[in-house]
Amino acid sequence: MNIYYNYGFFSNHDKLTDTGVARFRGVEIMIRKKLARDSYGLASTAYFRSQYKSEDGVCRNRSFDNRMLFSLEGGYKPNYRWEFSMRWIYAGGAPYTPFDNEASKMHHRTVFDEAQINEARYSDYHSMNIRFDRRFHFSGSNLIFYLSVWNVYDRKNIAGYFWNDAERKQDQIYQ
Repeated sequence: MNIYYNYGFFSNHDKLTDTGVARFRGVEIMIRKKLARDSYGLASTAYFRSQYKSEDGVCRNRSFDNRMLFSLEGGYKPNYRWEFSMRWIYAGGAPYTPFDNEASKMHHRTVFDEAQINEARYSDYHSMNIRFDRRFHFSGSNLIFYLSVWNVYDRKNIAGYFWNDAERKQDQIYQ
């Protein structure tokens, strides 16, 4: 039996059962500076492991087992009209199941290597976003105009892989 991937979901099963066991362990630390005067910020980090043991008794990584998360956020408000802020995020690579390339070529679609369920890892993810706000105050209302730029340094973070049947190889989708 082969495992196939369709629209973000694995498929090859007749029925699903709730007989597995999952385990999550980790630690998280957060430091926050509330807005006092003209600046604010937040730094957080988490280190964790997320696994499950399936019916076959094998312990595997869960799909969102990034192991490490880190974020920095902050802003500066020089006055009541303007605000400048940024956010930088880092996440360790999430696990995924690699393709069985020969079976994928033969079936003309994605076929996963069942012996390596969630054994491979995507590249680490990181991105920086910046934002500029301008507030306009009227007698009975407010208007906020903002400009937000995501992924400022244009990092090509991989969202996932797919089977490119035209080129008969694994290809990537960027976020």
